[in-house]
Amino acid sequence: MAFAAGEEWPKEFGIGHGGQNTFYASKAELNEPGTDVSQGHVLRRAFDLLKLDGIFCTESAPLVYFKQVKRIETREVARLHQKFWNHSGAPILVLVGLNEVHVYSGLVRPVSEAGLGRQIPGLVETLDRASSALRELLPAVESGEYFRTHQKSFNPAHRVDRDLLETLQATRDKLIATSAGNLNATVLDALLCRLVFACYLFDRKIVGEAYLRGIGLPGARHLRDVLNLKPSTEAKRYLYKLFNQLGEDFNGDLFSDSLGEEARLVPASYMDPLDEFFRATNVRGQRSFWPYDFAAIPIETISAIYERFLKSPDKREGAFYTPRFLAELVLDVALGTTHSLLGHRYLDPACGSGIFLVGLFNRMAAEWKQANPEARNDRRARELRKILCGSLCGVDINPTACRITAFSLYLAYLDQLSPRDIQELHQKGHKLPRLVTIPSLLQGARLKVISGVGIFSSSAQTTPLMPIW
Repeated sequence: MAFAAGEEWPKEFGIGHGGQNTFYASKAELNEPGTDVSQGHVLRRAFDLLKLDGIFCTESAPLVYFKQVKRIETREVARLHQKFWNHSGAPILVLVGLNEVHVYSGLVRPVSEAGLGRQIPGLVETLDRASSALRELLPAVESGEYFRTHQKSFNPAHRVDRDLLETLQATRDKLIATSAGNLNATVLDALLCRLVFACYLFDRKIVGEAYLRGIGLPGARHLRDVLNLKPSTEAKRYLYKLFNQLGEDFNGDLFSDSLGEEARLVPASYMDPLDEFFRATNVRGQRSFWPYDFAAIPIETISAIYERFLKSPDKREGAFYTPRFLAELVLDVALGTTHSLLGHRYLDPACGSGIFLVGLFNRMAAEWKQANPEARNDRRARELRKILCGSLCGVDINPTACRITAFSLYLAYLDQLSPRDIQELHQKGHKLPRLVTIPSLLQGARLKVISGVGIFSSSAQTTPLMPIW
C-alpha cells in the first residue's frame, strides 16, 4: 500500500499488504471500484464521525481506528473519546501525535470534562513514536494478547450497548414499580421507543429549539428540557404535545396509536423517572455525566438493546439479546457469496427487534449510495425508501417486536439522510412510511410479519399505506 508524502506514519506500525488484514486511509478508498467491504457502512460512519486518518481491519471487521493530531489536548480528546465510545465500531482508537502515540479503549465509559484528571480513563497506554513497540501493537491486538494484557481497560460490561441497556432497563423497572403493575408493558415499550426516537432527532439536530418553540416552549432546546418541566403534569402535557407534533410531521407507525388514550394511561409521576434517566441521575438522586449521544450510537445497537426488553414476557418463546457485532458477523457469513444485495428480497423469520433487517438495510443503502454518488436528495430518499419498503421482510409472533422493528428501521432510514435533507423533505410534506398493518385474511391468526408493505400483526388494525419519502 502506498502512502502520500507526509503520511508515512502507517509504516511505523508495520501496516501494509498481507493476509486477511486491510488498511483504509480514507473513506474514498472504500468507494473505489472493485472494493467490497461487508461492513463498509460502519467504516464510512467512523470516518465521518471521528474524522479518522485510517482504519485497520481484520476479516472485514474494524479493529483499530487511527487519527493524527498536532497536539493531544485532554478536553478535546475527552470529547473525541465520548464519540468513539458511542460509535462502538472498533475497540481501539490510536491518536498519533508528533512524538507520542496514545492508545484508547472503546470499552471504558466516558467521563465529563469537569471530572477529568490528568488523563482520560479510556487511555490504555502511551508509546513513543521512536519505540519498536509501535510495530508490536497491531500483531498483539490481532492475536488478542493486547486485550488480555490490558483486560481492565477492555471490560465488555462497559461497552455502550451494555451500559445503555442497563440504564434503560433500570428506568423501565422503575416505571413499572411507579405504576404498581397497572400499565401494560406494550404501552410502556411504545413510550420508551418514542422517547429514544425523539432524543435521536434532537441529538442529530433534525429538531431543536425552534421546533419546541412551535409547540409553545420558548427557551427549551432538547427533550431533556421538556421532561424537566415542573410540575410533572406540565412535563407530561408538553411531552405529548411534542409526540403529537412529531406524529403529524413524521407520520410512521411510531405515532400511529391513539396518543390521547396513552396519555390517559401514563401517569404524570412517570415524568420524574424519565427526567432522571435523561439527566443521568443515580439512585442517590445525584446527577452525573450523560455519556450517550444517539447521533453517534449505531442504529443496530439501539435495536439490539430493545431486543432485550422482549426477554422477560417472552422468555418461553426464545427472545434474546443479539449484540451488534454478532449480527454483523452473521450477515458477513450469510451474504458472503452475494455479489450485490440490491434487487433481492430478504426474510428474517424471527425478526425480534429487527437488528438483522437494520444491518441489511444499512448495507443495501451503502451499496446504492456508492453506485449513485451524485444522486440528489429527493432521488436518494425515494430510492432508499424503495429498499426499505420492497426488500425487507420479517416474521415475529410478538406485536411489540414488530413495533420495535419498525422503530429501528425508521431510525436506520433517517440515518442515511443528513439533517438538512430531512428538513427539506419535511418542508415538502414528505413523511415516513407506515409499516404496520394486517390484511383481513390474517385477522385472528397468531402471526406477525414485518416487511416493506407492512407489519402484519393480529393485534393491529388494517391501515392503507400513505405517500411517503
